[in-house]
Amino acid sequence: MPRSESTAAATALLDIEDLRVSYGTAAVLNGVSLQVNAGEMVGLAGRNGAGKTTTLRAVSGLVASRGGRIRTAGRQLPRSPEGVLRAGLAHVPEGRRMFASLSVEDNLRAAAFGAGHEFDTDQRDRVLDLFPPLARLMQRKAGFLSGGEQQMLAISRGLVARPRVLMIDEVSLGLAPRLVGDMWHALSSLPSAGLALLVVDQNVRILAAHCDRIYLLDDGAVTEASQGAAREEELRALYFD
Repeated sequence: MPRSESTAAATALLDIEDLRVSYGTAAVLNGVSLQVNAGEMVGLAGRNGAGKTTTLRAVSGLVASRGGRIRTAGRQLPRSPEGVLRAGLAHVPEGRRMFASLSVEDNLRAAAFGAGHEFDTDQRDRVLDLFPPLARLMQRKAGFLSGGEQQMLAISRGLVARPRVLMIDEVSLGLAPRLVGDMWHALSSLPSAGLALLVVDQNVRILAAHCDRIYLLDDGAVTEASQGAAREEELRALYFD
């Protein structure tokens, strides 16, 4: 029997309902609603300027909303970035923001500390299992890493916060083509541990291939894409029509 909407909302690790955000007098989000459950990878797609980044920033408390609700497992999410992180939602922003003058290991320690955890052996092993190239880079300063290495570190910084929900903005941006597949292969292993992922990417084909569900963001609102072969055509139409 399918779950009722109220049951689904209570169990979703991320439940956004009627989210509205404006910058000055310009409305960016006009009632965005979406859900991400444990063990799911959910995509958010849309043209540049459609509001994808704003959606993630609103969830993580970096921009204020003018209406709507954001909940995790049925509970209202705190509105400060620190509160959101400690409630179990980690945000990997576009641009791979990190401490360029600190080593990879110290970046991971700082991220764990910010979420109220220690960067222990288990955390280190988990990161290196996911991204083995980081093993030889632990003492290298983050500012000297390649783009792909920085993206591995950025995602790892999110993971050492021990989130239940991981949001990643523009997974593939700036990566060499050979690294894109490796990055998505690594991410695809995370839902099996019960993590919920909300991902943004301009690569239509890879979103269609890896996400359990995809929301299409256009004119400040979302619809859910079809399943199967029709999905990629809907994505292409959203970007190019």
